Amino acid sequence: MRNSLRDVSVSPVTETVPSADGYAMTGVSGGHTRAAVTGEGVCVVFDVGKTNAKLSVIDAEGQILSRTTFKTPHLHTRLYAAFDVDTLFAWCLSELKRLSQRYRIERIIPVAHGAGCAFLSADEQLLQPIQDYEASIPLPYERAYQRVRPAFEETLSPLLPNGLNLGAQIFWHARRDPKFFERVRYILSYAQYWTWRLSGVLCSEVTSLGCHTDLWNPTQGTFSSLAVSEGWAERFAPLRSAWEKAGPLRPEIAEAVGLSPDCQVHVGLHDSNAALALVIARHQHDEAAVLPVILTTGTWYVAMAPGIAPAAVSDSLRPDRDCLVNIDVYGRAVPCARFMGGRALELITNGHVDVPVTLDTVLEVIGSGAMALPSFVDAGGPFPGRRGEIVGLETDTPQTRAALGLIYVALIAVTSLDMIAPADRPLLIEGPAAHNAAFCTLLAAMRDAPVLVCETSSGVTRGAGAMAFFSDHVPPVPAYKPVEPQGVEAIRAYRAAWLKAMEND
Repeated sequence: MRNSLRDVSVSPVTETVPSADGYAMTGVSGGHTRAAVTGEGVCVVFDVGKTNAKLSVIDAEGQILSRTTFKTPHLHTRLYAAFDVDTLFAWCLSELKRLSQRYRIERIIPVAHGAGCAFLSADEQLLQPIQDYEASIPLPYERAYQRVRPAFEETLSPLLPNGLNLGAQIFWHARRDPKFFERVRYILSYAQYWTWRLSGVLCSEVTSLGCHTDLWNPTQGTFSSLAVSEGWAERFAPLRSAWEKAGPLRPEIAEAVGLSPDCQVHVGLHDSNAALALVIARHQHDEAAVLPVILTTGTWYVAMAPGIAPAAVSDSLRPDRDCLVNIDVYGRAVPCARFMGGRALELITNGHVDVPVTLDTVLEVIGSGAMALPSFVDAGGPFPGRRGEIVGLETDTPQTRAALGLIYVALIAVTSLDMIAPADRPLLIEGPAAHNAAFCTLLAAMRDAPVLVCETSSGVTRGAGAMAFFSDHVPPVPAYKPVEPQGVEAIRAYRAAWLKAMEND
């Protein structure tokens, strides 16, 4: 359904967010907000993740006023698992309608993961459900794609499993049914699909095109040879900057949810790059400050090294270890390394990821010699081809499992960081893991340079908000908090033993 405005029954998860003046506000009910009292215009960030979607209200000063989350719904088609975009869209509209009664929403900006796309016909109909990137691609097509995809030296994009290379998804559907693909007039990256769904404007954006898609040449700043030779490049809409206003909200949507017809939808961007944009914005405030490497956390942990030329780390930028280059909002290449840290933590803890863990428990597990050895997720990461195992865990409780999981993810994170940046660069941790003191302390103990955390509930949300206000407002400087290293000798000795255990395996 192209412009479905149907109502659905949804159960958002509401997160309490502290306001700038110290009063607690939630996304569902509560007192008046600063924006409601003063009439300030606010932005809605629609963040469509693999696991959850989030709808956040943020003001021009970067204060998150409200957030609700919704478990990303799925469909199971005859060919592949897909995202249920109609249910997700209906939830988005129901939230906009509710929020419009409390806030003067002047702009909306979508962000999304980069391994998804929409196929539209010439009359702008969605031709098939949007594929989940973890859906497997039939082996004959997978092998055929590997024969035609560009070399790493051209795209700086590694070969990834299933549909994590967006080019592999497009290739499969183009080859499995050429007559179907003849009907495809427009290909939209996932974030820009939501831009179109809300505004009716077709556009493309470089951070979504340049994130392990095989579709972009970072050196040339153009579509890859594959995208050009296959005729895909011409089906992507014109490139626009993430912060640009794509156009106003569709009139029928504005009327249905009670927003002004002048509410603007911005082009939007890739989710990890939104967090990166916030760091870049801070650096522009203070050019003397050292630009940190960044670890964004969630389902995916992405290490990013802005300001470092890929050529400077070419020897360690290994595609077989899930190293790659992403593109920032200005079109610049950024060395990166990734792994599915959130998923690995779920598997190691048997799903008990929210069990509180103290540093004392972490150090007890380290002292016991128990280890989680990679890899627990068959989706890239720095140790491909290894089967994850837990050894030596004699006291097996939810707390020790959670501690072991945090230790494992920290070890993989440091490995990824070491491949893309010098160890003397400061590290900024962003996202949910930035609020886990034990995890942050582990990283601070393993690295020589300062480790900082971003004192905000979401760098992705704030980065996207900064982009939306970018044209007419300088984004504020986010606050960073240093992490004090503790247990350094024991933690570093454990890491050395962990690396040795893999050598002997």
